Formats: sequence, C-alpha cells, structure tokens
Amino acid sequence: MRVENMAGAQKEKDVMVKKVYQHKHRISMIAGLFNSNIVAPLIFEGNCNKAIFETYVKDILIKELRAGQVVVMDNINFHKNSKVKELIESVGASILFLPTYSPDLNPIEHYWFKIKHQIRKDTSNFTYFFDAVYHVLQKVTTLPA
Repeated sequence: MRVENMAGAQKEKDVMVKKVYQHKHRISMIAGLFNSNIVAPLIFEGNCNKAIFETYVKDILIKELRAGQVVVMDNINFHKNSKVKELIESVGASILFLPTYSPDLNPIEHYWFKIKHQIRKDTSNFTYFFDAVYHVLQKVTTLPA
C-alpha cells in the first residue's frame, strides 16, 4: 500500500490531501483446454511476455500435446513467435490464430471467466492466494453452460 501526499494552496492556506492507493499484484494464468479440462496450467505473479510464454510452451505445454491437436491462440505478439511455432509443431500439433478482437470465439475465455469468479468468491477461505487458485482449478472442470 502506498500513501501519496498532494499539497496545494487554497486562499493562502496550505491544504494537505492524502490519497491511499492499494497496490494489487497481477496474477497471470496460462493453460490449455482439452475435452473441457484445464491442462498444463501455469500461474505466476506479473505479466506474461515472450520469454515466459516460450518457457511455458517448452517446459509445460508440449509435454501435454499430442500429434494432430490444434493449439488455438489469440493474436498477442508473444503468441506469434517463431520459436513457439517450432516447439508446438515439433510434437505434431498445429496452431490456429483467432481473428483479432474475438475472445468470444476462444472456448477457454469462458473458462477463465468462471475461474476468476470462483477465485474472487473463495479467496477469503484461504491463507495463501495460490492455494485458493489451486483449489478452484481442481473444482472447475467443465465449461459453463
């Protein structure tokens, strides 16, 4: 939490205004969806970038992929990476990029909505945030109707 002081003058009086900001930590989740089940989940603090996504694909995702499967991704820059393409194709899988600005076409987006909602609901029951996330991922196994 950070407290920022802002001072200003008003009719020859000094006015002190305090604003309190709650810093929120960004938690990112990457995963695949296969047969209505989350596969190869990765949860970490911070934003995703090219290096993190490449490492995820190399160390986690391709261990779950099988020949003939299709990896559906949106058009964020780090998805369109020659190393990622090479890794996915090395196991006989292929990539399908969704049209720009079309998250509604990606089934996992519906899953993320359900997971985020459940995490917000369940976090007060856990001491550690990541325990709540793990609990929700274990509980959420099918797409919402």
